[in-house]
Amino acid sequence: MLQKVVKVVVELYVRVVTCPGVHLPAKDDLYLSVCLMNQYIMSQCLPAAFPLLFKTKMTFDKIFKYASDPADVAEMLQCTLGVH
Repeated sequence: MLQKVVKVVVELYVRVVTCPGVHLPAKDDLYLSVCLMNQYIMSQCLPAAFPLLFKTKMTFDKIFKYASDPADVAEMLQCTLGVH
């Protein structure tokens, strides 16, 4: 008997990060780090000056083997985030 699974794919598009009125004193490059579904992705490094023009796509995918309904996945994700 085939087991049902749910595959979740999230495509996150990051174009620009702004922070009006903020000056970054450090001259080191910056990167954006995103953690989603226990997966970490880092962007390319950019100079430390706003606006940060990332223009990047981050793709996260995960197969939930023991879920047969998307509502089950939503519940699992809420538990990992501590959302009630």
